[in-house]
Amino acid sequence: MTRTIRLDQAEESLRDPDPATRAAALAALARAARAGEAPRGTGDTFAWALADDHEDVRRVAADALRDLPELYFGDDGVDALLLAAAGGRDTAVRDTAADLIGILAKGAGELYAQGFEDDEPQIRIQAVLGLVALRETARVAEAADDPSREVRVAVAEGLGRLARPAGLPALEHLLTDHDPVVRIAALTAAAELGVPEPLEGRVVTAIAHTNWQVRCHAVRALAKARPDVAVRPLLKALHDRTVDVRRAAVQALEQWATDTPEVVTALTETLADPDPGVRTQARWSLA
Repeated sequence: MTRTIRLDQAEESLRDPDPATRAAALAALARAARAGEAPRGTGDTFAWALADDHEDVRRVAADALRDLPELYFGDDGVDALLLAAAGGRDTAVRDTAADLIGILAKGAGELYAQGFEDDEPQIRIQAVLGLVALRETARVAEAADDPSREVRVAVAEGLGRLARPAGLPALEHLLTDHDPVVRIAALTAAAELGVPEPLEGRVVTAIAHTNWQVRCHAVRALAKARPDVAVRPLLKALHDRTVDVRRAAVQALEQWATDTPEVVTALTETLADPDPGVRTQARWSLA
């Protein structure tokens, strides 16, 4: 092969059953990259070659990626690196992919974090989403005090997806947010996490919030909590002035209706609720 090579030519050679041919195609791409003549997509091609069946091909790809850190990676290439870092066929592949992911995350994380300084909330939301994708929990948490409600909602949702202990203090803070919409997002995130212990107190307190939608989401979150934390506040919620909250409380308590006498007693009393929907839900829970 000549020093310069088109990407389609290399990819055709990479489908060849002979590992020597595949390795030669990667070597030609590497030479082109060193000469500044690599076609766009070269980085992604090397990244996917880390999953090749033959160790010689994987070694050529790994060597090229280590020697050419300036290669561009698209979303497809990043996905390949993530897969290689998590389940590569050998240590060299996993280490190379993990190092590159670290470099990409550091650079991109710094770029996204700069977005927090922008005056436009939408830009700051995109920064949050980018940092969530990079699993930069600490940096996501930094935006928990953003002046924009929408940004704080994005932070709560992101921390729920990240599901890391480092994000719990910020999520606990968001559970006390002055804006009900943010509290609801934080309660939803707490439910997704199974209401970990640091969040239990805040979720229980939300049962008494003045906003009925916050109370309803607090009830739904407690359905995911430990029974010794959830049952008592849920029993109290059976007497809430809002029908939707009472109905949610019945649904949450159903899981304990077979083995917790006080729950059975309370649900039985709920059969006399003034709302027919709550009464029906109670009957189903006791069935």
